[in-house]
Amino acid sequence: MGPFGPAAGPDLTEERPVGEEERSSIAAQVAKLSVPAKVELAVKGNREVRRILSRDASSMVARAVIGSPKLTEDDIVSYAASSLTHEDVLRFIADSRQWTANRQVVSALVQNPRTPPPAAIRFLKSYQTSELRVLSQNRSLSAAVRQEARRLLAQRH
Repeated sequence: MGPFGPAAGPDLTEERPVGEEERSSIAAQVAKLSVPAKVELAVKGNREVRRILSRDASSMVARAVIGSPKLTEDDIVSYAASSLTHEDVLRFIADSRQWTANRQVVSALVQNPRTPPPAAIRFLKSYQTSELRVLSQNRSLSAAVRQEARRLLAQRH
């Protein structure tokens, strides 16, 4: 029996579409695992497993997800956009030149309320005036990000 228990096998590591019912079953399986097993699964698991683990409370698990060789740009965009993603994952994405070269990733990070404010603020200078105006009024963002957007707007006028 492996570290993932008797039921874990290709269903957690094989890349394939996952239905809603199966998604909750996978989430239940993953929730029962120990942190070391989750870390191992974060590297080997399929897209759905990595998505579930990217939200795990353990920063060790979150770092393992972001270090997975199976990550795709689509995964990064969805992690950056999800308000459930672990803060460490968001910080890592924000610090990665490879991922922040994608405007979609940057936009998702800035608009994600869980992105640490210093990471989100770093990207505001590249925003157009109209985009900054929208961000400055977005109540779901942190006060620091809204305030910096207002400050940049004031500078440009």
